[in-house]
Amino acid sequence: MKKLRYTSVAVATLAAATLASANNKVSADATNNTVITESASQTVQDAVSDAQNAVNSAQSNVNSKEQALSDAQGKAQTANNAYTTQQSKLTDSQKNLANKQDAVKQAQNNLDNAEKLAQQATPENIKQTQKNISDQQKVIQNAQGNVNDANTELNRAQDQLNNAKQKQANAQKLVNDKNLAKQDADNNVAKAEDDVKNSGLNEAEQNVQKVQTTLDNIKKTNSSNESVLKQNQTALADNKKKIADLNNKIDAAKKNVADAQNNVKDKQQALATAQKALSDLQNQVAQDEASGAAGFFKSIADNKDNSESLREDAQTAYNIVTDQPNAYQNITVEWAKKAVKLGQKNDSTSLANLEKALEYYQEWMSYRDKYGLSHPSISLTAVAIAMLSSDFQGYSATFDHPAQVEEKYGPFYEDEEDIAAGTDYFDAVDIWMNEKEIIDNYIKDHPDAAQYSFEKNPLTEQEYYKDVNYWNSISDLDTIGHYTSMIKPNANFVGLAATNYKVAGTYDGAASMDEIIFNPVNGMDFDSYQDLVHSYLQNVKQEDKIKTLNANVVTANQNLTNAQNAVKSAQNNVQSLQANLAELNNGSTKINKAISDTQAALAKGQENLEFEQKQLDQANQTLADVQAKVGTKAKALDDAKAAQSKAVEALSQVQKALDETNDEVKAAQSNVETAQNNLNTKNNDLKNAQNKLTALNQTLSNLENSKANLEKAQKALDNANDEALQANKDVITQQSILSSLKKSKEKADAQVITAIEELKQAQSDLTVAQGRLVAEQKIAEQEAQKDNQPTSQPTAQPTEQPTSQPTAQPTSQPTAQPTEKPTSQPTAQPSEQPAIESNTQLPGEQKNEEPQPMTTQVTTKNGETSIVEPTNSSSTQPTTKQDAQQLPQTGNQKSSSLIGLGFASLLSALGLTKVNKKRKD
Repeated sequence: MKKLRYTSVAVATLAAATLASANNKVSADATNNTVITESASQTVQDAVSDAQNAVNSAQSNVNSKEQALSDAQGKAQTANNAYTTQQSKLTDSQKNLANKQDAVKQAQNNLDNAEKLAQQATPENIKQTQKNISDQQKVIQNAQGNVNDANTELNRAQDQLNNAKQKQANAQKLVNDKNLAKQDADNNVAKAEDDVKNSGLNEAEQNVQKVQTTLDNIKKTNSSNESVLKQNQTALADNKKKIADLNNKIDAAKKNVADAQNNVKDKQQALATAQKALSDLQNQVAQDEASGAAGFFKSIADNKDNSESLREDAQTAYNIVTDQPNAYQNITVEWAKKAVKLGQKNDSTSLANLEKALEYYQEWMSYRDKYGLSHPSISLTAVAIAMLSSDFQGYSATFDHPAQVEEKYGPFYEDEEDIAAGTDYFDAVDIWMNEKEIIDNYIKDHPDAAQYSFEKNPLTEQEYYKDVNYWNSISDLDTIGHYTSMIKPNANFVGLAATNYKVAGTYDGAASMDEIIFNPVNGMDFDSYQDLVHSYLQNVKQEDKIKTLNANVVTANQNLTNAQNAVKSAQNNVQSLQANLAELNNGSTKINKAISDTQAALAKGQENLEFEQKQLDQANQTLADVQAKVGTKAKALDDAKAAQSKAVEALSQVQKALDETNDEVKAAQSNVETAQNNLNTKNNDLKNAQNKLTALNQTLSNLENSKANLEKAQKALDNANDEALQANKDVITQQSILSSLKKSKEKADAQVITAIEELKQAQSDLTVAQGRLVAEQKIAEQEAQKDNQPTSQPTAQPTEQPTSQPTAQPTSQPTAQPTEKPTSQPTAQPSEQPAIESNTQLPGEQKNEEPQPMTTQVTTKNGETSIVEPTNSSSTQPTTKQDAQQLPQTGNQKSSSLIGLGFASLLSALGLTKVNKKRKD
């Protein structure tokens, strides 16, 4: 727990409140002629002097601690710098080591390759390689012949290309000539047209053509509209039939929706029924499981088919785990209700742990078989005692037998035998039996003790107790009592239990084994007990029935989902059909409008057709009149146009010939490119064959020089290994230096923290001393004022409040302080930094200001003395995070944290408790 920190302002506030109260007391006494003796005044002056000396001493101590902190910070910064530098060196060494290790791997690979090559350097392989070289030389000769053939083919293709280009040039000359002839014909037509230009012939011909085109367009439009009208009328009839069919489908689809919704209700009811059946069974199972072992014991006790002794044993076990008074041996276990949580997961009475304990029985019996021992009977009473013993380990603060700590926890049954604790997966029987290692190890050092090793088969009671007495006589031997209890030949009736509670804050489970002696016999063999447990678990858990009911729920849920999907599908079908109906209705509306528009267009088109026919007749008449007037000029124009047509035809023929030559040029060019590509391929084949020959020559050289290459690779590997070893040594050296520097760094950091704490304590002592000095000074001033006041009783009480108030809170503070002292040494590994709180001043940081002495303002009026808060020159406080329990820093507020100081003790410290009694009237 952090101790309270009192700031100088808070101490001054307390002093002010205390002195104000004291002044009021003195003032009241003054009205009754109270007199302060001279000895009391001298006492006050002595107190001021003592307080001043205490302040001087505390200030000197603060200065010393500040210097110590500065020195510690400098050393810590130096240590940290050295540590950081060494970390960098270590990193460089590690990188160098990694590089050297990579070089070793590469050298090893090279050596492996050289070894493989050396293994291949047999006379047969060398001879075969030489043969391969000879064969490859023949391949090169063939490749060279292919290159020569390809060159010949390229030259032939190039000649054909040149010939085609010459034909292309000739054809181009003819095209140019015919083009000139056409230009002459065009000029002649243009001249003839100029002659008839102003005759009106062209205008008349153009007008006839224009009117004829308009008339043709109208006919075409009318024909198209008639076709559209027929199509729309047919589409309208189809739409009406589709609408009728769709309305029928919508009615059927709506009925399907209603049927599907009714089916959903049926499936919902079926699901609810299945879920309720499952829930009822699960609740019943949960209730049965909640009773845990108590339910198991009760079921045996209540079964009249069981023997009377078994029922009595089960009833006793039930009374024990349910904390019945005097359940067994006339003992009531006081802590049982708190320790045993019936049926809960981690409790020994849970059905899971009841079943888990069966494994311990089986394992124990297998050990006893090795010693030729009988199998003890199982007592339910012993099982119940073992359950309490196991749960006790999770309940108590220590790991111990409950019978061994009866003074603290109350009485427990004397039968309790063995306990063990471990992790979730620990094996209690193995833990107990492993104590045999203590005997085995002792026999190794003392061979004569082998005769007491318990290793007789069968192990008789006489041999057993003889061996036990021997080992009990060895005083310095570790405990073997658990082991000997496990192999006890005359073990009577036993019980085992296990728990998963946290034990002693360390282990995650405990187990207990108890042996009790009944007379008459009362118990059962392990198989019978195991059958009882499994039968009860099967009846309680009802896993098959739950599985069936779960399957029913899943099926019902799936049926409901299918039914709901069917509703959605039916609804979507209605919506889709309705959307289609709307689309068809909208289509009918559009078709009706299109029919109306088309019929109107046909009527208008007929009117236009009649009008344009009249215009055509008139245009033809006008053209005939103009042609009659033009005569010879028109004939010349016709001749020129005929010549122009011939020139166009001639140009077209030579252009066609030119196009053919262009195609020949393209084909010849393609042949050249193909021949060039073939040549390139043959050259590549030749180059590859030459490269393969070079490789074969290199292989032959490698085979012939394999021994020298192997020696070279081995030497390179040796050098790489030497360099890697040296790099590893360097890493170890740098790591050692870093570990040493880490210790120095941690020590320096700890010294900084210690210096900070000592400085804080010195500042706190200075604050208290300054507060006391101020208080003593005020008392002295008060006494001096009283000596100068009249002896008559004042007629009025002062009403004014002190006018001097603090102008600002202290702002000059150290830059950081720890919130609490460290409680342990740093435990970080070499790669970690010391754990220092974020508000602790680290090495190298600077403080904002040095602490200043505290001063306090005093206002005196009419015999009253008031002490107000300190001004800006008060002692410094930390500017960073303050202690969580720091007192308020206002002069007129009380703090609950001051209660512990004691008002009376403070008055005593300030010398204010000795006041003369009132004089009697």
